[in-house]
Amino acid sequence: MNTNTVIKFSEPEDRSAKQKAFRRQFADNFNAALDRRGTIPSGYGRVIGVAELFGVSQNTAGNWLKGEGVPELARLPEIADILGTTVEQLVVGDRDTGTQAIDERYVIVDMHEDDSEEGFSWYTLPETLRSVGLPNDIKMLQIGNDDMAPYVNRGDIVVYDPRVKRIQANGVYVLQTNERFIVRRAQRGLKHNIRLICDNPLFDDESFDESEFSEDIQDKSRIVVAGQVIGRVLVGS
Repeated sequence: MNTNTVIKFSEPEDRSAKQKAFRRQFADNFNAALDRRGTIPSGYGRVIGVAELFGVSQNTAGNWLKGEGVPELARLPEIADILGTTVEQLVVGDRDTGTQAIDERYVIVDMHEDDSEEGFSWYTLPETLRSVGLPNDIKMLQIGNDDMAPYVNRGDIVVYDPRVKRIQANGVYVLQTNERFIVRRAQRGLKHNIRLICDNPLFDDESFDESEFSEDIQDKSRIVVAGQVIGRVLVGS
């Protein structure tokens, strides 16, 4: 989905070196955005200008510019908007430069629509996910129909755990069938059958044998279990 990859390093010295490289990369992207903006000169005047523009100390501004520190995640959208760029451009730079090392303070969350696994990514802090009870390894699906209303409506978002590849317990799951992603409430029967339920009574429920489900995303002949729903973002009508 995203050509930029989170790189994990086991050795502390390697991790430290890559985090320093990330901060230098952010500084390069940040300075380039300031150059494009054209109102803040380079040199020491830039430290003063950045401090005034973003309401931070000159020490903090200097750290951002020199690659010795990065802004808090919550400030990145504001900074990007003021500089006329995007958060992704500030964080990872141009896609054409290849794989980028992301500071370990950030987690990448992929989000897609129901007709494709392709989508976009956003960045958050691990503690942000922990504060709402979500693991790091999550994906998001934006709902494109009303077959699961009122549980989720068109435009709402479900958060799902892609590590769950089998329907072992009753619950709500993201499934892939006929190259589309759907959300269904799954109910296991006594004879190895699984009933897929639409919360919207206008849509029919269906029952399948357990053998008709697959864990392989490349298996187009069966229903693929993409993950289990663990949260909702209700933004639709």
